[in-house]
Amino acid sequence: MALLRKQLSFSSSSFKSSRSTNIHYPLNSSHPPGTISEFVWKDYSPVLFRNIQELGDVNYDDYMISVCNHENLLELTVRGSGKPFQVSHDDRFVIKTLRKSEAKVLLEMLPSFYDHIQKYGNSLLAKYYGLHATRPGSGGTKIYFVVMENLLRTELQIHKRYDLKGSSQGRSATKNGTQPILALKDPEFDFCFYLNFSIQSQILEQIKLDCKYLEEQGIMDYSLLLGIHVEQTRRDSEKGRPCHDPLQVQNGMDRTQSEIVEPYHSRDPTFSHFFTTASATEANRPNVTRFGAKIQARAVKVRQCVPKESNHSSSKLQDSKNVYLFLGIIDFLQDYNVMKRLEHAYKSLHYDSKTISSVNPNFYATRFQDFLSKVFLVEESSSPQPERLVIQKATSLQS
Repeated sequence: MALLRKQLSFSSSSFKSSRSTNIHYPLNSSHPPGTISEFVWKDYSPVLFRNIQELGDVNYDDYMISVCNHENLLELTVRGSGKPFQVSHDDRFVIKTLRKSEAKVLLEMLPSFYDHIQKYGNSLLAKYYGLHATRPGSGGTKIYFVVMENLLRTELQIHKRYDLKGSSQGRSATKNGTQPILALKDPEFDFCFYLNFSIQSQILEQIKLDCKYLEEQGIMDYSLLLGIHVEQTRRDSEKGRPCHDPLQVQNGMDRTQSEIVEPYHSRDPTFSHFFTTASATEANRPNVTRFGAKIQARAVKVRQCVPKESNHSSSKLQDSKNVYLFLGIIDFLQDYNVMKRLEHAYKSLHYDSKTISSVNPNFYATRFQDFLSKVFLVEESSSPQPERLVIQKATSLQS
């Protein structure tokens, strides 16, 4: 801590510094001949990222052990070009490859990003803990990657996961050959969630603050990552029914292929002989403290959701499931550059401009919030009574 504070006393230019290190890993008989053992590792803005790690209660030594190991570097430099991300062996971090343009956006917004998540402890923006680049020591392609918190890390089973933008065009999550589906997208999403009035208000208010920040930074094309755990009912438990996909409507129809989602935490099975997974026992699981994690809600099919102006009781009209939600905003490294402007112009000629993802940051933020305001609704029983609000308002005026 003392060293970190001393580093922070330097000029702001130190935030933009970088450092390179040559890393050599000893090989053993379990590695096939020709395995790469030397890498060039580059750290970007290490001082500022160390501060962000502190905000996330991340120990730097643990971070380096989880991220900077031989197997991760092999994945990134050799096989990582076609793999969007991987999860660290302890399930705490998501390691995602970036384009050089995305890395540049992150470095430019990093000081303001740190200020934002420091000011708003409940920010739903996924924390970025480090930006690095690596390449084989003997020469090769430099791979940029970011390390972010794993928003879906939990001892509970995540039954469904969604990547939501509030736009529909080009958002299908169907399988393409052998490419696994990592998360369902907007066209497959047909739920709304009833939450406690206070929690619902906090979520929508924080989304508003986070979107305002991203809009100011000229960012668009971000998503809400949403993981859903469904509580097994006592009746199902007594009958021994599995809870593998309880959100699917039991109407006798088979699930579409787009609903068969690969596990979010799945990793290359060849990793198994290198690591003993720390997350295998509940004793090593973290206590959930992050805002947006393990939120209690009632999930209802969209066609059954009751509008706010309706006088009908939602509890009588809806077939619902009690769930825990895990959510956060991800992929906020795309600025509205020339290519995105051209993409917007082209797609607007063929589709309704309101349904496409590539739109200016102001419109994107507004559409994103409008969409989520229809997803997260207030449970009637938790809403403050009108007379109580009048009394509270009168009391506040008198004070």
